[in-house]
Amino acid sequence: MKHSALKDFSKRLSTRLLALTALWVTFIVLTIGYTMALSWRIEDAARTQSTVGQLPGQIYRLVIMVDKRYPQVNFDAEMEVFEEALGIFEHPSARSFLTAPGHDPAELDSFKREWRSMVRPLLESMRSQHLFTQQPEIESYVRRLSMLQTTITENRAHFLTVQRRLQIFLVSAAVGSLFVIMWLLLVWVIRPTERLGQAMDKVMQGKLNARVELHGSTEFEAIGRGFNRMVGRLQDLVENLEAKVKEKTEAVELQNRNLSQLYEMTTFLGQQHTVDELCEGFTSKLMSFTQNDGCSVYLIDRRRKRVELVASADLPADVFAALTVNPIAIDSVESVFKSDMPLRITVDMPQDFLPELRFQDASTYKTAYVFHIRNGIKDIGFFVIYFRAFVKLPTQTYRLYENFGTHLGVAIDNVRLIERDQQYAVIQERTLMAQGLHDSIAQSLSFLNLQVQLLETGLHNKDESLVADTVALIKTGVMECYEDVRELLLNFRERLHKESFSEGIATVIDRFEAQTKLKVRLVMSGSGAELTDKQKLQVIFIMQEALANVRKHSRATLVQVVIRNFEDFELIVSDNGIGIDEKILKARSKRHVGLNIMRERASRIGARVAIETVDPALYPSGTTVRLTIPAESR
Repeated sequence: MKHSALKDFSKRLSTRLLALTALWVTFIVLTIGYTMALSWRIEDAARTQSTVGQLPGQIYRLVIMVDKRYPQVNFDAEMEVFEEALGIFEHPSARSFLTAPGHDPAELDSFKREWRSMVRPLLESMRSQHLFTQQPEIESYVRRLSMLQTTITENRAHFLTVQRRLQIFLVSAAVGSLFVIMWLLLVWVIRPTERLGQAMDKVMQGKLNARVELHGSTEFEAIGRGFNRMVGRLQDLVENLEAKVKEKTEAVELQNRNLSQLYEMTTFLGQQHTVDELCEGFTSKLMSFTQNDGCSVYLIDRRRKRVELVASADLPADVFAALTVNPIAIDSVESVFKSDMPLRITVDMPQDFLPELRFQDASTYKTAYVFHIRNGIKDIGFFVIYFRAFVKLPTQTYRLYENFGTHLGVAIDNVRLIERDQQYAVIQERTLMAQGLHDSIAQSLSFLNLQVQLLETGLHNKDESLVADTVALIKTGVMECYEDVRELLLNFRERLHKESFSEGIATVIDRFEAQTKLKVRLVMSGSGAELTDKQKLQVIFIMQEALANVRKHSRATLVQVVIRNFEDFELIVSDNGIGIDEKILKARSKRHVGLNIMRERASRIGARVAIETVDPALYPSGTTVRLTIPAESR
């Protein structure tokens, strides 16, 4: 494994180029370093040669300076200079140049020993004895120094020769390595690139069977394999273009057909139908859209905790009769609603799997699919499609049928909501009629009843003035009842008469005063925003009901109506009657028609009504009805 990985690593072009570059740089650095070392040694040899070449002349100067004519100081200084020059024999960088090849470097030490033991004492003796004759020892010493200089010259010449040969080698190596690098680039890069280019030219000419074999490096082998796969894929696409176009066309046609069916189904479900009509139309369209052999729609009856068959198509008579007569319990099909995906039922599945939806006769149907009818997460029912053969629906069909079920669920929920709204509208309309009758005709009839009692009293007492006044009031009351009935028939009193708001308030108060013979104190203040027509109407009705309660229950002798129109609107009806027992009021709140009507009317205009004990500063006892319309509701 490691050997294979190492082999793959070594075959990479990047690895080879890096290795070649590293080898070339290493070679250049080593040769240049060696050349520089030779140059430094040659320079040292030149300095050593110059120093050694001066030593014989210094010996001869010392021989001359033995004459007493030269001061002793100069002689001693020259001796010290020669002594320092002999130090060249101790310098490590120069010792290799001071001996001929094959000689012992220790021979150099003899020059310094002979100088100290023989030559120097001899020179000092000659100066002290004034001897000027040439001494054989000195001549021998000078000869040896000359021979040493010759050796240094030969060694320097040797290093110069080595340096020249190395320079020639470097030039030759540079030229040769250039050709080697060019050959390697030719083998590693240029030829594979040319072969790849030739293959690309063939592909451009339409020869899709062209292939390329690239060897030598991992990168080019990978490029070759990728190129071959690309050309093969292109060849396959071109050769199978017609089949693929046909396949794509069929897929697009299927999607268009599904969209058309979905549009047709949603258009039908978006129209106004009853639930039964929706389900019947749904099954008929399913039969026209799909190649199934029957279908049925089941809806949940949560009140009875069962699932009922509401529509079907092409079911055999015995199957239809069995499904119709025997509703399905919700618990037995709970797995249908828990599943997120449609369920598939076949005759070869276990008998305990949804037994209520299984086939009565295996020869009738072999496959069935159960799809959800939902509105969001709310389960409404499910529908089943049947096949006489073993069928497996594709995923797109799954999604299409589930969309059908979702749209059907939304349509059924909408129809049910509309039916509930209609029922609520009927109830609300009846409530409005009852409130209108209570606020108008009931009040007028109560007034007429009181006037009839007064008429009986006047007839009994033969009080013609009272009889005339009472008859006039009865006629007026009857006309008002007639007008109220006419207005109720038109709009159930949802608008004011043509009189203004203040006139309407005055009319209600005048009628109350005429009925009860009580004087009403009206206090109006504020210049806030004007009420809407609906608010004015409800305020007058609530005030009318409050005054009616005063007349019926309070036994009051004083009544005050306060209207404050600031940011909040307030209507306060107070009396000095017997007051109200809050416990009895709370116990009878649900049966107290007048109080409930006042609260319902207040809620329609965003107001609130409160029944309170009268302020002791106003009356010692009594009741206050307070209507408040807050600023945000105006």
